[in-house]
Amino acid sequence: MLIINGTAELIRDNNELTSGTRHEFNMFSKEMPFEQQLTQIEEYLMNRGWDNIEILNNGIISDVNDITHSILQQAYDKAKIEGFAVTINNKALS
Repeated sequence: MLIINGTAELIRDNNELTSGTRHEFNMFSKEMPFEQQLTQIEEYLMNRGWDNIEILNNGIISDVNDITHSILQQAYDKAKIEGFAVTINNKALS
């Protein structure tokens, strides 16, 4: 499973977050290699009101036991079924 970490800026208000704030995200994708996912990542985030996307890190997770955070484990499991999953940290970067 491919994992991608980065940041993005919210360009429209939603129920929980404020436009103009920047947040960290994690994505899981069954599809590899990373380079082929860039368009899908951008489209997915932009359709949900995110822009100025910066990819900070990417890698491969072969064992879900390497993931210790429950939200990330849920996203990993969702990606196994649906092919793709994203988490957004609801605390804005300062």
